[in-house]
Amino acid sequence: MEPTERQWVGYRVVPGAMLSAPLPSAPEVGDGWRGVDLRRIHPLDQLDPLVIETATRSEAALGVHIAESYAYLIAAARDHEPVRLVLGVNTSAPPEAATEALSRAGVSGTGARWRKRAAKAFERWSSNGPRTLEADAVLALLGPEHPPAEAVSWLAALLGIRLSGDPIPDPLDLQSLARRQLEEDPKSGRRRWFSRG
Repeated sequence: MEPTERQWVGYRVVPGAMLSAPLPSAPEVGDGWRGVDLRRIHPLDQLDPLVIETATRSEAALGVHIAESYAYLIAAARDHEPVRLVLGVNTSAPPEAATEALSRAGVSGTGARWRKRAAKAFERWSSNGPRTLEADAVLALLGPEHPPAEAVSWLAALLGIRLSGDPIPDPLDLQSLARRQLEEDPKSGRRRWFSRG
């Protein structure tokens, strides 16, 4: 069964950046960018500071929260205010689950003014990405026409960023797995990572 929510954080690679775990071991996701699915879903009031702090330490960062009925993005950079987008939502009749995301993004009313402002702001922020976008390309993804996950994937692809599919393994999970494999009967036919030497 597919998870109903997903969070991902990507950042611009800067030598010597002191980043929070698991970001330093994140795989490359685009030219000069690394990114990783987070192991657990954080409330948006925790995701925002994580992305802003990551941007401060690495020049630019992008955070994504994908839920069933909406997607929320925060794009941060050292040189300008964070940009927040909500995708896959009819802002005239939004789902209740999207209320906090819409509030964080500053959406009010039908969202028509917000969409234009947000698209322009994201265009400026995108100069930090592998590819710079035009506001019209962003604007086309801010309505309800595309499902949230699809809209995020298209926006990331336009930026030249791949949303990685697997989280960095939790070291404690890997230790437990290795321990179980060591304890298994060698005749079970299961592959073991370590031999008993």
